Amino acid sequence: MDSAILVRDIEAIKKHKGAIVITSGNQKGGAGKTTNTELIGYQLAKYGIKTLLIDMDPQNNLSQHLILTRSARNDDVLVIQKTLMVGVTQGNVEDLPMRVLDDLYLLPCSTDFADYPKYLWKTTKNDNEADHLIPNLFEPLRSQYDVILIDTPPLNKEISTAACVFSDFVLIALQTEADSLNGAEEYLSHLSSLKTEYDLPVQVLGVLPMIMNKRGTVDKSVLATATSEFGRENIFSTVIPRMERIKRFKLTGITEKDRFDKRVLDLYERITAEFVRRIVVYGELEDK
Repeated sequence: MDSAILVRDIEAIKKHKGAIVITSGNQKGGAGKTTNTELIGYQLAKYGIKTLLIDMDPQNNLSQHLILTRSARNDDVLVIQKTLMVGVTQGNVEDLPMRVLDDLYLLPCSTDFADYPKYLWKTTKNDNEADHLIPNLFEPLRSQYDVILIDTPPLNKEISTAACVFSDFVLIALQTEADSLNGAEEYLSHLSSLKTEYDLPVQVLGVLPMIMNKRGTVDKSVLATATSEFGRENIFSTVIPRMERIKRFKLTGITEKDRFDKRVLDLYERITAEFVRRIVVYGELEDK
């Protein structure tokens, strides 16, 4: 991408009033949602875009990875004092975000968030109230960041719904396997229902494929089917290959120590540049 266009896009996002919110989604687990959230968020922060990553997955992998990323660069240990579920029960999440690195913040989650559906059942009177509980709590965060990225768990309607209702865009993570494609289709069907029910302005930012086997006939077939179903214009131009270093980041946090780190980060720099361009174009931010 032209560097001048990227600079203008970054400035357009930073000048926009209120954070732009993007949820990473797929009903299937292991599609790359958490990986995309943390690596795109990391690159956005390097661009000087003040970014908040919200972990809404009770498995709390995003929170754990970002704590490791912080620890890899600082002597101090990032300690979670208050989790999302505690914030929800107290009716206030504004004090939850923690600084990970310059311009990169985390709103942490823990296993206690698995109780969220039960909490909704006990405390809300109808679907509308339940679906808007977290979006209403998150709303004050918009004024504090440029971009908010949300990581969601698979197969959890209540959490997925809350994230979609709060979002401006969704980014579909797609592994090149049949189950992941089915999960993407189910996710988009649910999104369509929510848009109709609540007249939501949320848009699909794009589909980001992660190919498991470059030479695999199944992988090629799934990618071709996704391109046909979702439209070539909705598929990110950069496809993520299977990379061992991405798996290592889950153990070490994101590091920048050798050529293998650089290879992953260069890849996600290209992805993030396209991510930013899509936000500006689809959000019509160029003249704002």
